[in-house]
Amino acid sequence: MVILPHLTDGKSGSNRVEGKQVERPLPGTRPSENLPMSPRHIAVAIVLAFTLVRLLWAYSIGFGIDESYTIGQARFLALSYFDHPPLHYWMTHAAGVLFGTSWAVRVPTILLFSGTSWSIFCLTERLFGGSAAVFSILFLNLSLFFLVSAGAWIVPDGPLLLFLACGAQVMAKIFFPRPGEEEPSISWWLLAGGLLGLAGLSKYSAFFTLTGLAFFVMTTPQRRQLSRRGPYVACLAGLVVVLPVLVWNGQHDWASLRFQAGRGAWQFSPWALARIILGQIVWLGPWIALPLIRALLHAFRKGRTERELFCLALAVPTIGYTTLQALGSGTGFPHWPMPGWLFVFPLLGARCGGCAWPTIRYAIVTSSLTLMLLTVAAAFGASGALQRLNINVHDPTQDLVDWSPVLEVLVRLKIGMPDGPAVAGLNWAEAGKLDAAVGEIAPVLVLGSDKRGFGTRSDPRLSSRHGLVIVASEEAWARDGTTVSCLPEDARPVARLQIGRGGQAEFALLVIPVEVCVGRAH
Repeated sequence: MVILPHLTDGKSGSNRVEGKQVERPLPGTRPSENLPMSPRHIAVAIVLAFTLVRLLWAYSIGFGIDESYTIGQARFLALSYFDHPPLHYWMTHAAGVLFGTSWAVRVPTILLFSGTSWSIFCLTERLFGGSAAVFSILFLNLSLFFLVSAGAWIVPDGPLLLFLACGAQVMAKIFFPRPGEEEPSISWWLLAGGLLGLAGLSKYSAFFTLTGLAFFVMTTPQRRQLSRRGPYVACLAGLVVVLPVLVWNGQHDWASLRFQAGRGAWQFSPWALARIILGQIVWLGPWIALPLIRALLHAFRKGRTERELFCLALAVPTIGYTTLQALGSGTGFPHWPMPGWLFVFPLLGARCGGCAWPTIRYAIVTSSLTLMLLTVAAAFGASGALQRLNINVHDPTQDLVDWSPVLEVLVRLKIGMPDGPAVAGLNWAEAGKLDAAVGEIAPVLVLGSDKRGFGTRSDPRLSSRHGLVIVASEEAWARDGTTVSCLPEDARPVARLQIGRGGQAEFALLVIPVEVCVGRAH
């Protein structure tokens, strides 16, 4: 699987024969070279097949905490938001208008990743040939994070990855024109800047990819581009696109940027570094992670072509910083480096493109394993079957439980009436689940100290509300209920609602009405 195909000098597929330069196709560009049919036809089939898999997955399971939180925050349009730039919130708002709070709000994310897959195919095809491009997107779609999280969940990685991939594809057209192609015009630079600006409008981590791109331009023969107008036009276009984020942060005391920067406080922790490395291997899937790592290391050792250096420049800053910062901060999540790994897949495809049949056999095995795991995960996520096994471990799928049954209880307390009470959670995560369930009929706020986006959004319905109804899990009430200073001493639950999946009660929600909560903040 990891046999390296012959690669070109990075500028064109050419050899010198008796003093003359003879053009030859890059490996894998001819359908008959390594694959049984046209690479583009195979790529379309791969994209369509995995789009169907993601649709089935999205239909099968409920919303997690981050998705529920995003759905609630997206009800209120703003220039930007506390946790992330606004693009995926804007998309979720539009999807909510079309589909309501149903599984179908995931459809835009699924379609976005179909576009990401095709863009990575086109990028790899230009850099390393058609066979390499097929294997790059096949293994991309078999990687757990890209298959499920970035490919189907309502998170900022969906638009981030699409616009990073499209921006890189346009930059590759500028840097590595094919024989006979016209010199890229200023419009290509404008398009690249706009696409990379949209990546910045999706997630702050796009900065690391842009840093790598700038480093590539300045340290390779592509530095000649700096004497032209194109790079500066692209920078200006990107800056215009991300203006909403800058304006919103300026209006809110740079709250979002300060929150993200605050995650890197110094706390030496080798264990955190080990945890984030192991987490990346699990998220990628070990059967994909190990070949990816080998492809990355091989490109480092070899490093002879601009095309490989281009992929390394796009990948390494994100992977390197978000991994190593865990050593000094004690914090970090394994999905943070994933935008960097996106650009290692073309390198993996290049390693596989020259040995199609051994790689196809490996792909069949990994496809079977991945789809089997996905089916099992969907079954557990939809049914809560892990609870029935009586294993004394935390069930990570419990976050998928739907909180909408609480709506029937709240309606009896005049929730939804014009002057009825507001609804509150004790932390941002539980308030997010509440917001997805009842936010359409009542304002939702947070009483705890960590309010996240609830602390900066403006809900005009709050001004007309009288009283408050707190909804909290028993665990949260026992842990945080006594720390909320604005609650009266006689605040007590009036209802205990068992919720779960598949007719199985998994945990209880407590409903606590409060007439007055002095000093509350949303």
